[in-house]
Amino acid sequence: MPAFIETQFPIARLSAEAYKERKANNGQTLTRLGKWWGRKPLILVRASIVGMLMPASHDPKKDREIFLKILTMDDAGAWDRCKPAVQRKTSRTDFDRLPYAERIAVCERPENVVGPSTAVWAEINAHLSTTAQSLPELVEQLGKRTFGHRPRVGDSFCGGGSIPFEAARIGCEAFGADLNPVAGLLTWASLNLLGGDEAVQERVIELQEEIFAAADREVTTWGIEHNERGERADAYLYCVEVKPDGCEFFIPLAPTWLIGEKSKVVARWQRVPGSDRLQPIIEVVNDVELSLYKDKKGATLLDGRVIDPFDTSRSWSVEALRGPGGLRRWSNDDLVPRASDVFQERLYCIRWINAKGERRYAAPDDNDLAREAYTLELLRERFADWQRKGFIPSMSIPEVGDETARLFRERGWAYWHQLFTPRQLLTHGLLAEISAGITAPQSSRAAFLLGLGRMADWNSRLSAWMFHAGNEKGNQVFYNQALNCHSNYAARPLSKLEDTFKIAINSKGNTTLNATVELSDARDIRTSCDLWITDPPYADAVNYHELGDFFLAWYEKQLVKAFPEWTPDARAELAVRGDGDDFRRSMVEIYRNLAQHMPDNGMQMVMFTHQDPAVWADLGMILWAAGLTATAAWTISTETEAAGIKKGNYVQGTVCLVLRKRLSSEPGFLDEVYPLVEDEVKRQIASMQALDEGGDPNFNDADYQLAAYAAALKVLTRYSNLDGRDVQHEVFAVRARNEKSEFQTVIERALEIACDTLVPRGLDSSWRDLSLVERYYLRALDIESRGERRKGMYEELARGFGIADIRPLLKSDKANGARMLTPSAMSSSLLAPTESSPQAGVALPRRRGRVAAGGPHPFAATSLRHLLFAVRETAAADNNPEPGRQYLRDTFGQAYWGKREGFVALLEWMAALSNAEGMTEWLEDSEAARILAGRMRNDHA
Repeated sequence: MPAFIETQFPIARLSAEAYKERKANNGQTLTRLGKWWGRKPLILVRASIVGMLMPASHDPKKDREIFLKILTMDDAGAWDRCKPAVQRKTSRTDFDRLPYAERIAVCERPENVVGPSTAVWAEINAHLSTTAQSLPELVEQLGKRTFGHRPRVGDSFCGGGSIPFEAARIGCEAFGADLNPVAGLLTWASLNLLGGDEAVQERVIELQEEIFAAADREVTTWGIEHNERGERADAYLYCVEVKPDGCEFFIPLAPTWLIGEKSKVVARWQRVPGSDRLQPIIEVVNDVELSLYKDKKGATLLDGRVIDPFDTSRSWSVEALRGPGGLRRWSNDDLVPRASDVFQERLYCIRWINAKGERRYAAPDDNDLAREAYTLELLRERFADWQRKGFIPSMSIPEVGDETARLFRERGWAYWHQLFTPRQLLTHGLLAEISAGITAPQSSRAAFLLGLGRMADWNSRLSAWMFHAGNEKGNQVFYNQALNCHSNYAARPLSKLEDTFKIAINSKGNTTLNATVELSDARDIRTSCDLWITDPPYADAVNYHELGDFFLAWYEKQLVKAFPEWTPDARAELAVRGDGDDFRRSMVEIYRNLAQHMPDNGMQMVMFTHQDPAVWADLGMILWAAGLTATAAWTISTETEAAGIKKGNYVQGTVCLVLRKRLSSEPGFLDEVYPLVEDEVKRQIASMQALDEGGDPNFNDADYQLAAYAAALKVLTRYSNLDGRDVQHEVFAVRARNEKSEFQTVIERALEIACDTLVPRGLDSSWRDLSLVERYYLRALDIESRGERRKGMYEELARGFGIADIRPLLKSDKANGARMLTPSAMSSSLLAPTESSPQAGVALPRRRGRVAAGGPHPFAATSLRHLLFAVRETAAADNNPEPGRQYLRDTFGQAYWGKREGFVALLEWMAALSNAEGMTEWLEDSEAARILAGRMRNDHA
C-alpha cells in the first residue's frame, strides 16, 4: 500500500506555513541557536514524516482531510490556532472566507500548539484504525504497524538540525550525522538544549546571565566603553582607507556616507592642515541633503574605483591599488594593519547612549582614540595566552576555496582572528575566558560555544553598517552565503552583545526526546533507520566546509572539552561537493549505504532545489545507481513578502523526492519506456487535477512540471538497466559537450508530455492545431493570468515546448516580475507582415521539433502572430474590426475559412484575459479581441 505522500501532498498550505515560519526570523525555534544555511522549515519536516507514515486509502479526499487535521492545517484547526484576541473580533465564517495564507497570519504555528482536539482525534483514529490522543502516540502506532517498532528517522547531512529535532519532537527515534562539527553542535543543542529538560534550560540561562554580568563588570573597570560625559558606546563605525599614488592624503572608503536614514545623520570629510589624514564631520542634515546622500553624495568607493572626495574627476582602480603581486599576507600577530599596508583601518564614528536612553552620533575625539589604543594594548597582553587556550581563534584560513580565498586577496587576512577588530576580539575573548572558568554541564558548555558563534556572526569586520529606515546597526556576517569584505563596517560594544551571547530558549523542554548525533561521513554510517530524510549538498550550492570554519575557529579548542569524542575539524577533503565524477561517485556511495541501512519497506526523501531537467537526470541516475526508485516528488515554495502568497510570487522552492528500495532486477527497454512515461505523466497530472481545490489551489504549474519529472523517474528507476546498459556505466559515462544521456532525454520528453497535457481552460478544441511556440505563448499567458510572475517558471515552461529564446515574447523579464507582451505592445518586427507571411491559400506548417536559437524568432511564422496583429489593428482603429478582419482574409486567402472557427475560439479566450486579477494591461486588447471575434463569427464568404 502506498504512503499518503506518494499520492498527494497539500502544497499550497504547506508553502504558506513554511513561509510564515521562515518570516518569524528569530522567532523560529532553531534559528536562535546559531547560523546554518538552508535549514528546512519544521512544518515541512513534520508533514513529510507524517506523510511517509500515513497509509493512503481508496478515498483520497478523506485522506487529505485527515492529514490536514493531524497537522492542524484544516479549516477548524487553523481557527483553533487563531489567537484569542482575533477570535473575539472575527467570526468563524469571516475567518474561513479568507485565503489560507491570510488566515494563518493571525495564528500560532502548528509546531507551537498541542495538536488536534479530542473530538478530532476520534475522527483521525476512525480513519486510520488507531487509538492515538497525541501526535507522538500516532507516530508510534503507525510506525509499529509498518516497521514493528517506533519509527527511526535519520539524516546523514543534518546541518542545522531541523530534521532530527522535529523527528524526535513528534515521537520518532532520531539520528543525525554530519561531517562538520559546527553542524553537529547545532543539532546536538537543538535536541539536548531546546529539546532538553526544563531544569537544564533554566540552568543555562542562569549561567549565561552570570557570565555576562562578570564580563560587564570587567569592561566597566577597564573604562573602554564609557566617556567623560557618562555615556556608554552603543556602536563603533570603522572604515578602510587608502592613499593612492599621486594623492596627498588617505581616502576613507565607503559606497555611501549616510549613517542613518531615520536619524538623518551623515559623515563628511575635511582636510586637516599639515596632515595626510582627513577629519570626519558627523552631522544631522535636512531632508534635501539627506536625499543627496541617499543618492551617494560624497561616495568614495563606486564600481570598484576609489573616488577623490574633493575632485570626483580623479579615481583609482581598487584592483590596481592591490598591486601586481597582491597584498601582503598578514602574520598571526597582526591585529591591525601595518603602516606599510595598502588598506588601513580607522574608527570614524561612535554612537553614544546616555542614562536616559538618548543616542547621539559623534566623531571620535582624542580620548576616544586613546581608549581605542588601550583596547589594543589590553588585547596584546592576553593574545598569546587566549589563543593557546582557545578563547580566541588561532586557526589559519585555508589558502584555497571560493569564499576563503577572497579574504587574503581582498584584505591580506591569513588567520580567522583577523576578521575581527581588537575591540571585538577583546570582548569575545573575555566572555570565552569567563565561560571556561565556570563548572558547568555539557549542555551549558554547548550553549556558551554557540553564544560565541552568534557573536562572531553579528560582530566582525565583515559586519556591514546598516542605515536603512530604523535599522541603524551592524549587519549579520552571513546575511548571504558568502564571506563579504566591506569597506565600511561596525563593531558592537559588550553592552550590545548580551542578546547575542545568550541563547534564547524559545522551546518548551521535553524529556522524552530519543535521539543520537554523531560526526561521521555519510558513507560510513552504520545506523539503520526506517526513514531517511536528507538535504544533500548539490553542485557546490553552498560551500559549507568553508563557511563553517568561520565558526569552528571559535569552537576548536573548547569543543573537545565538551565533546571529547568529536574531531574539531570540518574534514574538507571528505566533503561532498562539485558536480563531476567524484561528486557522483560519492553520492552513489552515500545513498547506496543509506539504502542498505533501511528495511525493504523503508522510505527516503531527498530534498533539493533544482528544476533543470539535466540536474534531475543527474540526480535521478545517482539514486538509480544507489538502488532506489522514485515514487513521488513535491515542491514546497516560499515567497517574497512584497507580493504575498496569494499572488504566487515564489522565490525559492524545495523539491521533495520520495524514494523506496528497488527490490526487483527487471530490465527495461527504451522503446517500451517512452509510452510508459507518457502514461505515467498523464496519470500523475490527472490525479493532481482531480485533487485540486477551487479557490485554494493545491498545485501550480511548477508542481505539474516537477510531477512530470518525477513520473519519468518513477518509470526509469524501477528497472535495473535500460537496453542492457549497466547503471554504473550510465552514471559515469563520458559524454561530449551538450550530449544528453538517454535518462535526460526521457525526462525532457516527460516535460513535453506535461506541457501538451496541460491545456488552458477554454482552448481544448484549438490546442491540437497549434504549433509549439503558439502553445507556449498561450500557456504563458494562462499562468500569468493566474498570478505567476517568476521568470524561471516561464523559462521552465519554454523548455517543455522546446523554445530556446523567450525574450522577444516577454514585456518584463524581471526575476519575480515576468510578463508576456500584449498584442499592442509587441514589436513591429515580431508582428508586422513580412516576406515570410503565408500567401493566400497556403497553410502554415505545424512545427513539432525542438526550436533552435538564432535567425528569425519562430513566433514570426505562426498563425497566432497574424491573429495578434489583427487584434492590434482592431485596437488601433478604435475597436473597428474591419482592418483586422480584412488583414486575416488577405493573409490567408481561402485558408481563412478553414481557420476562422479556431481564430474565433482564440479571440474569445483572449477576450476573457482582462477579467483575471493583475491583467489590466489586457483591457484594451481583450476588448478588441472580443469585437473582432464577434465580427468574424458573423463573417460570410
